Amino acid sequence: MSRPSHAAAIYDEAGLSRYRALVGSFFYPFGIRSVVADRVPIRSGDRILDAGCGHGILSRAVRAKIERGGIEGTEHHAFDLSEDMLRGFEKSGPPGVELRRADVRDLPYDDESFDLIVTSAMLEYLPDLGEGLSSLGRCLKPGGRIFVFISRKSPLNTLLFRPFGDPRCYSREEVERGLIDAGLRGILRHRFPLRCTWLNAWGFIFEATKP
Repeated sequence: MSRPSHAAAIYDEAGLSRYRALVGSFFYPFGIRSVVADRVPIRSGDRILDAGCGHGILSRAVRAKIERGGIEGTEHHAFDLSEDMLRGFEKSGPPGVELRRADVRDLPYDDESFDLIVTSAMLEYLPDLGEGLSSLGRCLKPGGRIFVFISRKSPLNTLLFRPFGDPRCYSREEVERGLIDAGLRGILRHRFPLRCTWLNAWGFIFEATKP
């Protein structure tokens, strides 16, 4: 069984409850909101994709920035492989998001169709990080940006994520190489702000642009 299918089985209704408890205990949603508010540019008319949306942590942060900034005319899409995660999104995620069940390796979106892609804690479940990044890169418009929140390789993460199917974590160099191999450029690495700095021990935040 492939890792993405395995991930869908892990994140059933019980797995979703365990995941919410884990991310809540580390104030991960607060950290995501802080980074999106401070670092992620959103313009009127942007088409946005939340890749591997889970129950909506990133989408809620994106929607909060849109509403606070009075940004108009955006189009918001999201997908996940887990049907239970998507049901969780329908219950607690923001309204007005077009949801699909999809595998990141075979996305049902046209080439160059999004201005902004955000993804968190999803690429770790792929057998090949580059394959997932290339698929997402295909969907970015020229000049479009992707923000990747991804778990760093560490003994702590190995312990924390063991109940969640032992996902693969990555070094900074591995993520940078995956982005470059996917044809993305202008790679920047961001950090969680001081008000949630402990999350930097969990993972990396990368920004990249499609030429």
